[in-house]
Amino acid sequence: MGTKKILVVDDDPLTCELISKILEINGFETAIVTEHKKVLETTKNEQPDLILMDYHLGTTHGLEILQLVKAKPWGQDIPIIIASGIDRKSVVLDAGADAFLLKPFDWAELVAAVNDLLQE
Repeated sequence: MGTKKILVVDDDPLTCELISKILEINGFETAIVTEHKKVLETTKNEQPDLILMDYHLGTTHGLEILQLVKAKPWGQDIPIIIASGIDRKSVVLDAGADAFLLKPFDWAELVAAVNDLLQE
C-alpha cells in the first residue's frame, strides 16, 4: 500500500510547515500548497490520499476549493478535512467535506482524524 500522501493547504506557510512536520513524524508523506490557485493543479499532479485544508485561504473559502476538487474525476474520492478557528462543522460537512477540525487542534486529534479517513 505504501506511504500515504497528505496535501496540506493553508495560506500561512508556517502553519503548513508545522502540520507537515507532525504528519511526517507520524509516517505520512506531505505536499504543501499556500496559494489557493495552485490547489487543483497540485492535487491532480500529486494525487494525495487526503487533503487537509484551512477554511480561509486568503480571499477564497476552502469550501469553494473543496467543491472544485470534488467535481473533478480525479478528486471526487479524495477525503478532505477542513479546519477553522470558528466552529463551522455543520456548514463544512454539508458542503461535502469528510471531516472538520476546530483550530487550535491537538496534534493527536489531527493524526487520529487523518488515520480514520484513510482507513475507511
